[in-house]
Amino acid sequence: MFRSPLLFACVLLLGAVGCKTSTATNISQSFRNPGFEETVFQKLLVIGVAPDQEGREAFENAFTAAIVKEGGGAQASSSLLPQSTLLPEEAIHATIQSGDFDGVLVTRLLGVDRNTTFTPPRRYYRPRTMFYHAGPAWGMGFGGFYGFYGTTFTEQHRPGYFETSKTVRLETNLYSAATNDLVWTAQSETVEPKSVPDLLASMTAAVAKRLRSEGFIR
Repeated sequence: MFRSPLLFACVLLLGAVGCKTSTATNISQSFRNPGFEETVFQKLLVIGVAPDQEGREAFENAFTAAIVKEGGGAQASSSLLPQSTLLPEEAIHATIQSGDFDGVLVTRLLGVDRNTTFTPPRRYYRPRTMFYHAGPAWGMGFGGFYGFYGTTFTEQHRPGYFETSKTVRLETNLYSAATNDLVWTAQSETVEPKSVPDLLASMTAAVAKRLRSEGFIR
């Protein structure tokens, strides 16, 4: 199951320009293997693969910190398997055994969606626009031609515009180290992350909280 690389390519799509914790991550769907209803993991091995070693370490460290914050135990695989190439399955299993890990957490990028919406143009009147009565020589009505002209002159036109929002979708899988079975899987959606650190902080916090709420860590 570990032979396919984790495609954490969103590192290439977002610039590290700061971190805002207000970014929202939603767990859009999840599934729990009914054979692991009472399973609590004491120590998880967090595996991540990025286009570079720095990106991998950033991801794994963020996830590890989020799990520990929620009361669980976890360790980044990069601290034990620092090579930047695809990790051999045998090496991962050896690390699991020597480190007493009872679970493995793997995340992959599903995609980056860009949704474009269009706001049509609209016309509105300035509050200061006033209608007034014309003089006797100019006829009756809303100020004669100049009243009409003055009103239409102040009519403003706001052009339509496009807005594009970005949603990063990731899948997180939790495996039992003892049986190699999939225990839990979830898809997360992070809307408009401002940077890679922002994405990592929001996504890992949301997933770690869900792991705790479902009883996998405590």
